[in-house]
This record gives sequence, C-alpha cells and structure tokens, in this order.
Amino acid sequence: MGNLQVEIFNTDLILDVEPTFGISFDDIKDGYIKIFSEYDIEGINIVFVKSEYIQELNNEYRDIDAPTDVLSFNVDEKKEGEIYICPEYVYENFQGDAFEEEILRLIIHGTLHILGYDHTESMNDSPDEKMFKIQEELLLKYKKICS
Repeated sequence: MGNLQVEIFNTDLILDVEPTFGISFDDIKDGYIKIFSEYDIEGINIVFVKSEYIQELNNEYRDIDAPTDVLSFNVDEKKEGEIYICPEYVYENFQGDAFEEEILRLIIHGTLHILGYDHTESMNDSPDEKMFKIQEELLLKYKKICS
C-alpha cells in the first residue's frame, strides 16, 4: 500500500446519534486505505461535525443556508482533502445498519469529489451517472472490509 494518510476527527458525534454504531473507526481507516491507495490521493481528514457547523460551511462555500450530509474540500494540489460529514443530518434519514452504510457511502462520495468526479443530479434521480456507479462499486468493497 502507498503512503495514504487518513485521520478521523470527532467520532463522538457519531456515537452521540447512534450509540450502537458497529464499525470500528480503525476498520474505517484501514478500509479507506485499502480502497483508495491506488488512487491519486495522499491524505484525507474525515471530520464529523454538528449540523450548525456544516450549515455554516454550506452557506459560506455553496451559498446554501441549510445543513447537508457531506461536504468535501481539496486542501492542496497534492491530492489532500477534508470530508465533513454531519451524523445528525444522516441519522434523520438512515438508522441502524443503513446509517453505518450511509456513513461509508458519504466518505466515498466526498473522496470522489476530491478526486475530481462530479454529478449533475442526486443519486436517487440519476443512479446511472458515472460517479454514482463508481461510488456504489467502492461501497461494496468497503462494506466487505469493514464487516
């Protein structure tokens, strides 16, 4: 494997909304490295945040004054990035195993944006878009690694 560096911050926010979260954060980190070490990315920070904070970021960077599930940012040209995920927002739509799967999906989704992929519609509206197909293929691998 390459030298891909992964850090995860504020894991307590996941456990606050879903105390039975069953995936270890070490497995999330190890699985991420296994999946993305072949991609052109060197470092990633996965940051769990409260809905107020992600709403501020969404407003500042996308002019949308509302919370969202995930935002990602390129930090520099060396393919380093940060993924902000709001567990509270995710939990409103996904509980139990679906919550765990959605957290993994959002980590992949944010990473694909950092790698330059984009989509024009939501996954529900346009599941055949290239980015979503790659995302779902990677999610299957990620879930196997983390189970």
